[in-house]
Amino acid sequence: MHVKKLLIAGSLALAPASALADEERGFYLNASFGQAQYDISQQDLDDVALLAFQSAGVTVLDTDSSFDDKGSPWSIGGGYRFSRYLAVEVGYLDLGSAEYRADGTVSVPGVGVVDSSLGIDISAKGPTLAALVTAPIGEKFDVHGRLGMFFADTTFDFGVGLGTFDESDEVSANSEDFFAGVGAAYHFTPNFAASLDFSLFKHVGDDEETGEGDIDSLTLGLQYTF
Repeated sequence: MHVKKLLIAGSLALAPASALADEERGFYLNASFGQAQYDISQQDLDDVALLAFQSAGVTVLDTDSSFDDKGSPWSIGGGYRFSRYLAVEVGYLDLGSAEYRADGTVSVPGVGVVDSSLGIDISAKGPTLAALVTAPIGEKFDVHGRLGMFFADTTFDFGVGLGTFDESDEVSANSEDFFAGVGAAYHFTPNFAASLDFSLFKHVGDDEETGEGDIDSLTLGLQYTF
């Protein structure tokens, strides 16, 4: 009789925990936007521009350049939460574009001195796959870490102007790159949450085609759990 009472009491004690675990399993959707920074120096791009003109037999007389290394990233995706501590995610990420611009005057053989311009837009986007580890802080907050792969399509779009001549081209490469991130979330309800996340993407691009560089991002995200 005492054994039966203990079994019943144990079952009742475990029931809320089991129900909570079931509630915290399941699918969710998320979306984010923010700011990214490409770890590329303006001097390196100046050297690329100078080499491009010299290889075409054009002499650079005067030039002025600018570089905006900030992109506007956004992402959409979803995941499955095995427990309140562990989830897996898939998504699509666009890290936005960094923009290099150079203007000046050059000497073209057989033509003379003309105005010149060069624009380079650098972008990276593609699918992601990651594991998410969460540490709850009370009922509303959590901190989390993310580790995954970024299947990046990295593109350099070139636009060149020499006098009245204009030409454009692009160089792109596919790569598989590691990324890691940390963040914090606030859960408004059991279904809705907002998060602030910092992520670092390592060696994005292909060393031979586009070159490789790190990209970091700071994003604000929204999540809906089914």
